[in-house]
Amino acid sequence: MYNHSQQLQANRRALANPRPGDYWQEMFCPYFIVVQVKGPAVTVLSCLGGPNSFTRKHEPCAKIDVDGSHWAFDYGKEMTVDRGWIERAVKYESIDGFVADVSNTEKTQRIVEEYVAYRAKLLLEQLKDLGPAATKYLLEIEHE
Repeated sequence: MYNHSQQLQANRRALANPRPGDYWQEMFCPYFIVVQVKGPAVTVLSCLGGPNSFTRKHEPCAKIDVDGSHWAFDYGKEMTVDRGWIERAVKYESIDGFVADVSNTEKTQRIVEEYVAYRAKLLLEQLKDLGPAATKYLLEIEHE
């Protein structure tokens, strides 16, 4: 059952301290999911931008429409933002309050795990492209 007070607390906590798996949405419309936090830098997969957005055309849209009632994230369209970006995305401009709500569930944690696996696969492919010297170098620094 929905508890407005608890949701406000969760929103405030996630705004002050974003964590991987924080998924922001409004009435089942996705905003973004946090996939990595490193100090002030927060990596998100955002559904807010892209060529069809009136205000965020310069931001990549990571939403992939699968069919009329399903969608997914494009893990290659991550974006690094700060907490100010998150606040502008999820709070009303003219009144106090949140336009979107946050959740962090097993499902959102799986999305984060899939994103990390995707990025790891890309890094391994890049290392293979560098050839045997890269493998030799990695083995050397691993034993230091």
